[in-house]
Amino acid sequence: MVHKVLEPHLVPRVVHYFRDVDLCSSSCPEFVPEAFSSNCWVEDDCWPARFLQRVALRFHHIWATYGVREGERTIQGSKPAVCFSKFSASDLIAVRDGGKDVNLAATRYAITIPTSIAESAGAQHVAYLMQGRTYLHDGSVLPEQDIVDNQFRLVVLAENSANQPSEWRWPYLKDYRRATTRIVAKGLSCAAIPGLDITEKSMSGIGVVVPDVAAAREVQYDLICLIDQGIVSEAHFEYVLVCDQLPECLYGLSDEEIGGALSRATFDYKSCMTVAATVAAEALRDFSSRLANLESSTPRNEIRENGGCWLSFQDNTHPYVRALVAVGRVKVNKLGRYLASLDELDPGRDLRERQQIARALALQLEDEIGVTACYFSVLNSQSPDEHPFYAGRLGAGSYCITDAKYSDDED
Repeated sequence: MVHKVLEPHLVPRVVHYFRDVDLCSSSCPEFVPEAFSSNCWVEDDCWPARFLQRVALRFHHIWATYGVREGERTIQGSKPAVCFSKFSASDLIAVRDGGKDVNLAATRYAITIPTSIAESAGAQHVAYLMQGRTYLHDGSVLPEQDIVDNQFRLVVLAENSANQPSEWRWPYLKDYRRATTRIVAKGLSCAAIPGLDITEKSMSGIGVVVPDVAAAREVQYDLICLIDQGIVSEAHFEYVLVCDQLPECLYGLSDEEIGGALSRATFDYKSCMTVAATVAAEALRDFSSRLANLESSTPRNEIRENGGCWLSFQDNTHPYVRALVAVGRVKVNKLGRYLASLDELDPGRDLRERQQIARALALQLEDEIGVTACYFSVLNSQSPDEHPFYAGRLGAGSYCITDAKYSDDED
């Protein structure tokens, strides 16, 4: 873990926390997709916070909802919204350690955004409805004619309430019903999540919060995938903060000491990205040579099946994979698989023959280099974005977003 100076305590931030969602409870969202994309796998009726965080990252959006709690909407009106709180590392420590003064909204899975950027994107402070009047965060009264358009950010406070939490809401202004209908018809792989797009260039500087290093490694796959797909720049996601690495307390520390403590709690997810040109060239030569040898030593049989075949790597941080990405031999498909083209193989070979050669190559690479891979094939198509005929064991590596605690390695 390599650290850098991290100063979210000096740059005001808002934070969106992900919570576990029990689909059988009265706090279930009003709209629940029948299924996620093929790279997502949920086994039961509970969506863990870690699963929902990874879905938001890989599918680029924080989902806007009506904030249903105990059967009642907490967000009024026709506009669903994304909720934010004021970011505080102390809240993460309190949640981690089970402290007394815990922010009830806080969890150890979150996305943080600089406040100024979130507000520029449309996030607004909540307005407080108290004693028949609606007050803005600065104490001014919201005119009655503006209440309808601001229903999404209204919060009812008890009379003489001293608690006015720092909250923001970002409203989804498009047609929510049309968006959800499109998801039902086409699925999440072909329809955008109705919510805040966190991959827009204007959203640069985002932070990701996870509970431990194992979770950080899963999120690392997602963030590097977005970079390799060209969706975001390397600077877009500023840090990954690991709650287990935070100190026991920040109270009494200077700004410099707090910055040092937060920096030591970050996971440097980009440390694998730098590849020397000579290393990349050698990896390409090695990969090409191995395939050429397998092509010349493997007998040909009658063609029975046609289609595309690639080698699919499970770990997008492995030095060998990073080298092949650097020279363009490995590319990322739409759903986030790292696929190496098998250029040295005769495309006229039977699909099953090419699969067997790719499997033999995968065994070589695992035994000699320690990188895990399997073949990825598409029947009667040369598109790597088509539904695969075979793509390895479901849940292997970090490609698949699952509800399991952490993904297993490929067999």
